[in-house]
Amino acid sequence: MISRQIFNRGLVHNLRASLGRSASKPTTTTLVSQSRSFAYASVNHAEEYKQAIEGRHGQQLQLAYEEGEKYENEIFDPFEAYKIEDEKPQEEALPETDNEVDEDDDGLDYEGEDEEEDGEEAIPTKSMYKKDGSVRRTKAELVSLNAGAPAGGNFAIINLYGSQHKVTVDDVVILNKLRPVETWAVGTTHTLTADDEQLLLMGSQDKTLVGMPFVNGGEVDVMVEEITRDKKVIVFKKKRRKNYRKKNGHKREVTFLRVLDIRFPENALKE
Repeated sequence: MISRQIFNRGLVHNLRASLGRSASKPTTTTLVSQSRSFAYASVNHAEEYKQAIEGRHGQQLQLAYEEGEKYENEIFDPFEAYKIEDEKPQEEALPETDNEVDEDDDGLDYEGEDEEEDGEEAIPTKSMYKKDGSVRRTKAELVSLNAGAPAGGNFAIINLYGSQHKVTVDDVVILNKLRPVETWAVGTTHTLTADDEQLLLMGSQDKTLVGMPFVNGGEVDVMVEEITRDKKVIVFKKKRRKNYRKKNGHKREVTFLRVLDIRFPENALKE
């Protein structure tokens, strides 16, 4: 009996202490939006985020951005800045004449030569994604992110066939091969919603929408980017003194999903 009384007193003391601490902290407004069987709680923490940015956390972010700004400007090259040009270049030493014929010229006209001269030069386009699927970023952005700067943007927690993933725009999600293949074919786009029980939580810098159990009205667009096999996994079995050894390799089939867009519910944007 004595030990149980001491335990109950400790619970009451801890409860009073937690209530006292919560009363001193700034409170956040919580709104619940209900629609049919789905609902979500909206927590607005814009004021707390603003106070954090103005405090020590904001100073650390400023230092992270300044660390990346060092790589934005080009490195000063004294040899290129103080380069001395010759008064008479060697190319202008002998004027060209009409009687001269290039060695490579065989006297035949080609259709493609005139079009290249008249038209604009083809500018090589650079993909915004690398070979491994990650987004191309400048050196300044990479340094700032490594120093602690946030990537920003909206995020969501999705549930796909029993596995949960926290995603943002341009993320790649690797899952077991989604079936049927006709529906999840390469290049097809899909919208994940609460009706399919796939959207659990959404958030940004200013607010967070917690699904109860799903966020009704929110949408996440994904595209099937690739269907391939994962890295080989070696399965080795052995029984000692039984002359038993067995070695097998296994490659699971996976589907790569690219996150295209994350859209909040219309009611959440008005709150």
